[in-house]
Amino acid sequence: QHIRECLDTSKPFGNFRVHSMADVLVSFLSSLSSTVVPSTLLPTLEVDAQNVQGYARTFLEGLPPIHYNVFVYIISFFRECLLFQQSNQLTTAKVARLCVTCLVTGNQMDESKQAQQRRHG
Repeated sequence: QHIRECLDTSKPFGNFRVHSMADVLVSFLSSLSSTVVPSTLLPTLEVDAQNVQGYARTFLEGLPPIHYNVFVYIISFFRECLLFQQSNQLTTAKVARLCVTCLVTGNQMDESKQAQQRRHG
């Protein structure tokens, strides 16, 4: 709650736990009216290791500009977080789950499933 207030009012952040900040980010991205990744761009069964690079290019080119910017920013943020995985205990599996929750399913996943995923994260 206090973190959201700081974001909304531009007040300086206090000493918050990193997990609290992450929860606010997940909550915000999950509450968007449309997902960052439109379902029309989700991969089909034809995507495999042989053609993943071509799919990635098509995927990025198919994102609307604002969605593209948010996607690139969030992925860059998670890449930076993974540099510190010794101290934050973040794993690539946790990042993948967060990306699906925040960027793909968004508010389509019911809140109990989202809470369960955060706990088992």
